[in-house]
Amino acid sequence: MKKNNTTTRNQEIEVFRFLFICAIAIMHFSNSYFHSAPYFSGSYIGTEFFFLVSGFMIMKAARSKKSAPFIFTLNRMRKLYPHYLTAFFLLFLTSSLAGNTGLLSSLKNLFSYCFEFLFLHASGLKCSGLLNYPTWYLSSLIIAGFFIYACAYYNEKLYLTIIAPLSVLVTYSFFSANTGHIDVWGGNQLFQLSDALTRGFAAMSLGALSYALSNYLKERKLQFSKQLRILFTLLELLLFLSVLAGSALFADTQYDFYFILMLFAAITLAFSGITYSSRLFSFPLFAYLGKISYPMYVYQLFIICLFCLFLPNLPYLIGILSFLTATIVFSALMDKIINKLLSVSSSR
Repeated sequence: MKKNNTTTRNQEIEVFRFLFICAIAIMHFSNSYFHSAPYFSGSYIGTEFFFLVSGFMIMKAARSKKSAPFIFTLNRMRKLYPHYLTAFFLLFLTSSLAGNTGLLSSLKNLFSYCFEFLFLHASGLKCSGLLNYPTWYLSSLIIAGFFIYACAYYNEKLYLTIIAPLSVLVTYSFFSANTGHIDVWGGNQLFQLSDALTRGFAAMSLGALSYALSNYLKERKLQFSKQLRILFTLLELLLFLSVLAGSALFADTQYDFYFILMLFAAITLAFSGITYSSRLFSFPLFAYLGKISYPMYVYQLFIICLFCLFLPNLPYLIGILSFLTATIVFSALMDKIINKLLSVSSSR
């Protein structure tokens, strides 16, 4: 498999995308269903993984200059919308029926989510409701991603040498000193800006720097011995697995910032072409797991609600395994249905 200097997806990244989604889903399910998360309470660090990879891809797209910032952002929204809106309305209908909400009240509640429809609920505006709360990440991805793309598109040198490293330094040092962790997504803390946006901007900027570094390594065409490449490969896997294991053991600590740096190093290695990871993750199944990761993310809260309503007293292990199985199967099914509908619509 070619590395991501083409349109081919990096299947190692897809595997860890799936694993981090599973960890995040376990955390959300545990907190909602069991009212505590004995394992993976620190899996919110997986969101940094998504931000870093997104920043990497945004920087790559900005350098190609194929689309202006607004067009690029609209295309991203268009790709996200089918599952995004489907998950929203499934959750909205379920919560309305479970709460015996009348038609007028339901319409009023629906209107209050207008900013969520437009991916603006991480903007810091307080007049919007929030239903599918894990999608704050997608809102930050769209809003902060637009500004990052614009900065890199119009002045790449200024962005990579000043704006990106400064945003990383200021944001992480602020959260390290004032909250002691990176699990922030719903307040105004840094310069009275939405912490969801500042968190997203910093992590995606770090991803953009990862792209610049990995691209530099490619352009240098450095020659490494087989033994050294094996060591780089083991280091890359160790970094990813250590962060995943750390998310199961640590939460809301200063370790968060070490984990972010470890992700930066691992993602840079994964895309650099100096490791053998592409050979290890060459099976088609890995690409498919990455493909259904996004549906899993947006549908997880809907599945959680169904379990809370209809299967309220499951033991921990059975509950977790049942929930993950249901989420994977439902997401795969919805992905197939929506792709089929989209293909039929585009063929007309």
